[in-house]
Amino acid sequence: MTEASSPLSEQSLPDEALFGYVQAGESARFAEIVRRYQPALLRVAASRLGRRDWAEDVVQETFLAAFKSRHTYRREFGFRTWLWTILLNQCHRSAARRGRQPSVSYWADETAGAEASALECASLVRGAPLPLEKLLAEERSALLETSLSRLPSAQADALRLRFFGGLKFEEIAGAMQCSLSTAKNRVRWGLVRMADLIQHRA
Repeated sequence: MTEASSPLSEQSLPDEALFGYVQAGESARFAEIVRRYQPALLRVAASRLGRRDWAEDVVQETFLAAFKSRHTYRREFGFRTWLWTILLNQCHRSAARRGRQPSVSYWADETAGAEASALECASLVRGAPLPLEKLLAEERSALLETSLSRLPSAQADALRLRFFGGLKFEEIAGAMQCSLSTAKNRVRWGLVRMADLIQHRA
């Protein structure tokens, strides 16, 4: 096995270089792209659509679209931005095709499960009542998704990209095809609006 094809070197390659190999015909390397991005893409799609099965379909469609259109990608542009743009487009298509507002139950359940795992360890140390902490985690997760669902879609998507996807403001601007100042404002005003919604609910 050569140095270039070893798992270690493949995992250390920047996205653009790795995808360059895919464009050059080394299709097997696309699996590393999937490994890197699937969890974050799924988090955002699940929050956007509200159901795990829909989110999984959209993420699969995103990777398929990226692979099919691999020769259209130009390395002077950020790969992350390109891939997230595809995901947002697939989410919009899926939502329009299904013609319904997303449920918030999936993301609430999924996030609550992650929070509950962390809380369980803390509870064993502190001796705190675990069922109550699980309930609080579920309530926080549900409140988060309910608040996101009440924001304008552009603000909600900007927040999902920023906090669930870990994108920088420049990448959000590229993925949402807006100016940098617009991307920053969508995140800022989305946070302000969410804080207002949560405060009035409390």
